[in-house]
Amino acid sequence: MNYFKYNKLSSSFLMLVVMVFSIIACSDDSKKLVQYETTAIETLIQEAEALIQNSEEGMQAGFYFPGSKLELQKEIDITLSVINSPKSQEEIKEASLKLQESIDLFKTKLLKGVIPYIHQKQGTYIKISDNIKYTIGSTFTMETDYYFMDLNPIGFSNTVFSCVQTEPNSGFVVRTFQDGHLEIVIGNNDWFVAKSASGVVKVGEWMNIALTSTGSVHKLYVNGIEVVSLEAQHVVAKDAILAVGNAYAFNDRVVNAMVKDLRIWNTTRTQVEIYDGMDLALTGEESGLAAYFPLNVDLGTEFRDITDSYTATFVGSIELLYDGKLPEIVLDYSELDTEIKAAEELKPTIVEGTNEGEYPIGTKSVIQSLIDNGAATKATAKWQKDIDNETKNISDALGIIKGLTSKPTLPPTGKYSAIFGGGSFYSGGDAVILDMRNSGFTTAILWTIHIEEDGSMIYNDKAVINASGDYIGDPEWGTRLSKLLEAPTTIDRIELGIGAWGAKSWQNIKKLIEEEGTGSDTKLYKAIYKLKEITGATAINYDDELTYDVESSVKFSLMLADMGLKVSLCPYTKTSYWQSVYQQVEAERPGTIDRVYLQCYAGGASNTPSDWNQYFGDIDVSMGLWCKNGTNCSDGDSPASIQSRISSEKNIIAGGFIWLYDDIKSCSDFGKTQAYANAINEGLK
Repeated sequence: MNYFKYNKLSSSFLMLVVMVFSIIACSDDSKKLVQYETTAIETLIQEAEALIQNSEEGMQAGFYFPGSKLELQKEIDITLSVINSPKSQEEIKEASLKLQESIDLFKTKLLKGVIPYIHQKQGTYIKISDNIKYTIGSTFTMETDYYFMDLNPIGFSNTVFSCVQTEPNSGFVVRTFQDGHLEIVIGNNDWFVAKSASGVVKVGEWMNIALTSTGSVHKLYVNGIEVVSLEAQHVVAKDAILAVGNAYAFNDRVVNAMVKDLRIWNTTRTQVEIYDGMDLALTGEESGLAAYFPLNVDLGTEFRDITDSYTATFVGSIELLYDGKLPEIVLDYSELDTEIKAAEELKPTIVEGTNEGEYPIGTKSVIQSLIDNGAATKATAKWQKDIDNETKNISDALGIIKGLTSKPTLPPTGKYSAIFGGGSFYSGGDAVILDMRNSGFTTAILWTIHIEEDGSMIYNDKAVINASGDYIGDPEWGTRLSKLLEAPTTIDRIELGIGAWGAKSWQNIKKLIEEEGTGSDTKLYKAIYKLKEITGATAINYDDELTYDVESSVKFSLMLADMGLKVSLCPYTKTSYWQSVYQQVEAERPGTIDRVYLQCYAGGASNTPSDWNQYFGDIDVSMGLWCKNGTNCSDGDSPASIQSRISSEKNIIAGGFIWLYDDIKSCSDFGKTQAYANAINEGLK
């Protein structure tokens, strides 16, 4: 049996000597020799000292978390003090257990290499502590590396990083879209936006994205190359947080990407500095470096940066992928299978015809396309959201189809009923087209085209025309829209809306006309003409709620007339502007403006047709109302309410319209598309 006694021992080196030691216990009348078993604790001390000697600390994979060695050494020292003057074998046993716990804990401090994967689920992002706002409030540079799995957004965009709020609009956003273009958005009561060319963001490769800001000049770099800049005064979003991978104020704009190497500087880095430094590991001592999160080791879900000044917190669905491996995607097809089966069971029950109780002609074909698309998605889907989106598409489509057994009504001769539709008119599929053809509405208004400074155009949130005037949207969009006019259908007119509240389309129209004019060789002419061909639109709907420039609006209208397009106006305020546009266009090209859609909801809630009819010659306005909408569909008008309001004005209006088809889909329990069309058509009689 081995026994020994410790004298003073070095904390960095342990000389083990196997020996017998004696401890003399004294009493009034005798002395005893007390011996303790120490072999086990000797071995633990040796193991602990070896761990300290053979390990390195640092914020890299394979290193131990800084401070881990000191914590273990403290426990070694405590253990040495116990066995140097032990009081009992039990005390040595307890010291041994504590040292073993410390050794086990130390081993957990070995950092594993990981990459955070931000799942594309609402409310997911990396939150940076609020004290970072002192840095990003003025001059700063923010850069990080991204590996995008795909660029299909579940909300409006994919947010790279942001610190933004609304009311008041303030802060900054860097975001990308399906076509791979990047945008800088700066909030200063209004939103200021600049966008790069398409394709600068790639899927399936690591890329460095950096934003520099002086507070008024902002530049965006990809892999050290400047791709876009914007001059606008940045106002700090006081009530928002700095979020990586999402926008806190719009938390469905989340990326589907891996992210690492987040750096925030209190200087505006030059292009050379960004390019030369983007692949270099930092120490935390670099001049101007405010915060540095390598994001390459497992530190849990909340941790400090390398400067120990800021905290990062994982919020929502963020997965740590060890050794940089791509995520393992396990797809669940069960709900999609259920919807496909429902479509297959519905199809044989369909009786097509034009009588009451029969489904519209073409219904079976639409159902078969749903079945085929579902099967194709099962065969090709790479992501769960692709499956979930297709599941929802089929479910929505079946919901629409099941309500199509009523024969539609039409408005009285000489009058019309119209409906605005947003994203549903682009990506809703054949079921939406079938719904509209059997609705009773006579006009479909595609809302809305956003015209950018470079002449490129976005429909709702989908890029459709690039700066060269080429169509880059869904190649099947035109085919689907052409079916709107195929008999049997109630639709006899398609309009293309331009503008929206807060949109700068009309400001950009003014700028493009000043730069190039309105000839057939201009960006504006070629892009509109291309959209006319794609959509089959015969009229352009004006929804200017910001610029109100008479001169450019008139020139634009005359350009449209040269293409054979009609113009419809959609006012809610600024009567002098709309009257001037109407009078000047009609003086030059009579009959070009043939409709006026008066907004009698939201900002135009106090409008009455009788007040506005005086501004447009022989044209009577139509009355526009908002269907059920909002939280729990508590806002807006039901079909019954709309019929009553239209009926009260029927003698002085040319028609009625509904804002917005997408809301009808969301609030279908309060009335489907045909119910709203019937409300207008019956109200006009």
